Amino acid sequence: MVTTTDSDLMTRVEGEAPLGRLMRDNYWVPFALSTNLVAGDPPAAVRLFGDNFVAFRAPDGRIGLLDENCPHRRASLLLARIEGDALRCIYHGWKIDVEGRVVEAPTQVTRHDQFCAGVKVGYHPVHEEAGIAWVWLGGGDGPPPFPDLPFNDEHGLEMVMTISAVPANWLQGLEGGMDSVHAPILHRSVIEATLAMKGDTDTMGVRATFAAPPRYETEQTPFGLRQASLRPTEDGRTYVRMAHYFFPFVILVPNGYGSAVHAFCFAPIDDRHHLVFFGNYGTTPLSLREVSGALEGELPDPRNFAAFEGDRGDRWGQDRELMNAGHWSGFGRSAIAEDTAVQVSMGPVVDRTKENLSSSDVAIAQTRRLILDTLTGYAQGQTPPGSAQTTERVRVPQPFDAVLDAEASWRELRPAG
Repeated sequence: MVTTTDSDLMTRVEGEAPLGRLMRDNYWVPFALSTNLVAGDPPAAVRLFGDNFVAFRAPDGRIGLLDENCPHRRASLLLARIEGDALRCIYHGWKIDVEGRVVEAPTQVTRHDQFCAGVKVGYHPVHEEAGIAWVWLGGGDGPPPFPDLPFNDEHGLEMVMTISAVPANWLQGLEGGMDSVHAPILHRSVIEATLAMKGDTDTMGVRATFAAPPRYETEQTPFGLRQASLRPTEDGRTYVRMAHYFFPFVILVPNGYGSAVHAFCFAPIDDRHHLVFFGNYGTTPLSLREVSGALEGELPDPRNFAAFEGDRGDRWGQDRELMNAGHWSGFGRSAIAEDTAVQVSMGPVVDRTKENLSSSDVAIAQTRRLILDTLTGYAQGQTPPGSAQTTERVRVPQPFDAVLDAEASWRELRPAG
């Protein structure tokens, strides 16, 4: 069993917390949905690894992500005026453009242009891919190439994506994405509704999840981890869901029906909060309502799809009347709301020394081992898996599901195409 404590897996950067530093220096970090950044809108607050930033979109489509505080007297640029492709601080009128250059400093009366050119602004390059805005916080001479992920625009697929801020540690979110054992239990009502809607069409994978708990096997890869969940079928074969973990933020899982793939991205806000991007992609992805598992009615706010309401005093907003009417969890707003509720109910940071992992928790244990081993190797000068700092562009293959004949091995499987 692999157990961890708070200090093992801290995401803070203050005091050179090792995991946060590893993430910042080696990976593009997801921070916003592209649709939530609109030219002309006020600056958007962004918080990652305990640091505060502002993001805004210029009229030509570029996104600027700057340290929140003005480089002059440290007033918040959340208050700034939008002026074309720049922010103007309302305190003394300093103007900073979308590429992080001070272009006007009204308080500087001599050698103005030379002075502006010498001011260092906390500017961080942004890359948009599949409807998500990603930031490079690793510094260096320039940002490295963005990895070849199977949902990238270059592959010609469509993406449906949501974003939520969750008041729980990043690792709690990541492990929720790794753990498919909970799906037929926690999301029982969502899955049953989906099956009723689709009938017998292309739902073999989902039905297999109800038949038996999975046996997990994993395999480390250059990009992170392959995870096989294996379930017996009625005809004596094995249904396998091959999920891919692109270290440290992205999890890709076949959804069990149709060709679409579930996509999760988890980004640390600070030690006690994280962002979760959840959706699906494919030639014909599920709609926002389908992929979220939301009941009838108005869909949640796309700026914070699983906005958390409630606390321990009201069971984190659980609807017991809905449970009495037949809903399994009592969280009927969406499947993401179900995930959020159980993660928050654990407390903001879990003491994992008090857990009792079971046989179906192999993927969780192996993920923790991968993180701890990566931290050890990084401290010794090794390049972490999937690092954007490698000489070749990182490629993550498509995840998939399949039915194995007797004696066949999932390790030999590769996605079609």
